[in-house]
Amino acid sequence: MSDAHDVVGTRWTSGETLESPFAEVFSEPEAPSTPTAGWNTESSPFAESWEDHFAGDDTAQRVAEALAELRDENFDESLAALADDLERDISERFAGEDGAYGPERQRYGEARLSEVRYEAERYLDSLSEGLAGMDLGALGEDTLAELLDRFDPQSTELGPVGEEFIGSLIRKAKNVVGKVVSVAKKVGSLASPLLAPVLNKLKRLINPLLKRVLSFAVGRLPAPLRPAARQLASKIKLEASEEEDESDGVSPTNLADPQTLAAEFDVALAEAIVSPGAESFENEESEDHEGEYEEGRLIELARARGALIDRLAEARDGEDLTPAVEQFVPALLGAVRLGINLVGRPKVVGFLAGYLGKVIRRWVSPEMAKALSNAIVDTGLKLMTLEAEDGTAGESESRAAPVALAAVIEDTVRRLAEHEEFVFESEELLQLATAEAFGEAIATHFPQDLVRVDLQRAPSLGGTFVARRPRHTRTYRKYSRVPDVDLTAQIADSIPTFGGSTLGEVLRASGTAFPMKARMHIYQAAPGTSLAAIGRFDRAARGGKASFHPLTAAAAGMLLREPRLGGAVPSRFMRSPGRIAAGQRVYVLQPVGAPLTTRARPTKAHIRSDYLKGLITISLFFSEAEAQQIVQSIRKGEGAAPLLRALVAASSQIGLRLPAKAVRREDNEDQEDHEDFAPHLGKLMPTAIRHKIRRRLAAWILPALGQWARTGGESFARAAGHPDEGVTVRVHVQAPFLKEIGKLAQSGGLGAVAKLLKGVRTKPAIDISVNPGTKRS
Repeated sequence: MSDAHDVVGTRWTSGETLESPFAEVFSEPEAPSTPTAGWNTESSPFAESWEDHFAGDDTAQRVAEALAELRDENFDESLAALADDLERDISERFAGEDGAYGPERQRYGEARLSEVRYEAERYLDSLSEGLAGMDLGALGEDTLAELLDRFDPQSTELGPVGEEFIGSLIRKAKNVVGKVVSVAKKVGSLASPLLAPVLNKLKRLINPLLKRVLSFAVGRLPAPLRPAARQLASKIKLEASEEEDESDGVSPTNLADPQTLAAEFDVALAEAIVSPGAESFENEESEDHEGEYEEGRLIELARARGALIDRLAEARDGEDLTPAVEQFVPALLGAVRLGINLVGRPKVVGFLAGYLGKVIRRWVSPEMAKALSNAIVDTGLKLMTLEAEDGTAGESESRAAPVALAAVIEDTVRRLAEHEEFVFESEELLQLATAEAFGEAIATHFPQDLVRVDLQRAPSLGGTFVARRPRHTRTYRKYSRVPDVDLTAQIADSIPTFGGSTLGEVLRASGTAFPMKARMHIYQAAPGTSLAAIGRFDRAARGGKASFHPLTAAAAGMLLREPRLGGAVPSRFMRSPGRIAAGQRVYVLQPVGAPLTTRARPTKAHIRSDYLKGLITISLFFSEAEAQQIVQSIRKGEGAAPLLRALVAASSQIGLRLPAKAVRREDNEDQEDHEDFAPHLGKLMPTAIRHKIRRRLAAWILPALGQWARTGGESFARAAGHPDEGVTVRVHVQAPFLKEIGKLAQSGGLGAVAKLLKGVRTKPAIDISVNPGTKRS
């Protein structure tokens, strides 16, 4: 036999030869011919860009302004926690493969959510009745806040997760009242006539929202917004808009998630404030969407994957598996957003199925399947099975081969679907893309010594990704090796994680001391995966989704010296652990010789820019651990230095740095993703303009923080002593000339903006406040 790393070519109909991803020599069958004539190329479903919709649309602009005031990260998190908690309860009550006991799951979930619905509607009824006929516009902000607090429910029968959701809904309702009162004052109207229909609409939105939460929890696709609201959402550029999802060629693991549902809820509510008579998705409440909208795509995929595994396990030696692949592909394409790239191209799908069916058939023979299973077991599968949470966590060792082959097929199809349309219109490019997608999938799911050397991802570790719970809607893949890593503060502070924080900031917030030694558990997301679900099924991830960190190439290089074990994803999948990409890799650190620490919110900075109002707001949240450390330093008599040092360090997260620290750091490119432009005009600004504005903001804000630190220590200490964890310092910058920046930015006038900034002589009005937790000032 030839050397183990020799390769043979795969013959193509064009006569070209492409390399096989396998390390050993074997003859591969001919791939079916690729048809190039008669393809039905579908046009994009999005006819216009959001900027075209936005132009001249005053309603969309006013909705965007209202949305900026309604968006609340705490509400998003509480809704996600409600969905995760419901999914866990349903899974525990109805054990077995997902998709079974469908009606029972639905009824049980509805019963659980009925308690939350009752408390929400009771509070909103009480608020609406209590405020009816009152002249709210005559009240000051503090008096209005005290009045609204009187309607807070004294107690409920809900558990902690339900209580937190109701609390976040109460905060949102208070924001709605404040916004309506503000609008009424501007137009010289009484607030009560405007407030009643808005609160009524907020109440009517609760049931549709909870229905969508239930759909997510049972693995169905929640019904979308009505067409008018979907178009409006596109205009104001929601993070979850379909145009953005399509543009970067990567599909989320779930076509809808709680974070998206929360954003859609806020859009409908903002629309209600601006246009109380407008229709929104609450009018769909009485409609039956079981067949039209709430498709069980993840359930269908789980069943199709299970059928494919069984078919591969039962296949005879040399059997053509093309029909089995053809039956599986539609279920996968229905579960990924980018499936539209292949749907409607039956000849391309036929080519893909034919290629995969032939190149994998060598591995289903009893002899080769046993050898492959043994090789996977040797990479650490046996240890993973022993550590499994229950007997359903993975297939038996004897079925490791068909499970791996099914994962290879799934990953190949998904990777190919991520390509742009022109790839499918070129025979040569389609062949190349298919071979590369197959090679990547083999390198992911086959033991490294069976993979061609140049495709191997982490040869020093020798592991492979193994499908866990492959017959379930929340399946995921786990790396079969659990390496030990030594982590210093310097390394941890250099590794980014979700939400713009660093690994060091997150670990310090949870009380971790450096240096530390930890076991590193590595996972890869599949369609349907959620980090919360992995946290329920895997002991190492018991800290929940907050314990996960994205495994980028840089992180894998620094932690493992194996950068190819990591992977790149679009920045939108780095913003929150609640929304991840199919194929994205993440990891959990399990301290060696120490108990798992409590997860806590890390120190984080956020900037909100509203150029139409001439207002910029900076929020600097300090974790409980860092806040207490600052207070201790102040109490020791170290003066303002500890507080100022922390303020400047937090500000640097969003690009507000001292001149010596302004030396690029890739020009803050990674930080731009975490900025919220309040009516979203800032999204039109070129990056260079935003950087110039950031540098000017630093010149205004950092000196103001320096002055505030001299006298703000006691206020900070009082906030740190509050039961709410952490402290938030907010900086409000009000300057009329910021409105001019917005106008100039729309025309792309970089030079004009720079000239305007240089010509400014008057400092803006800057107000700094401090509050416990994440409360607004």
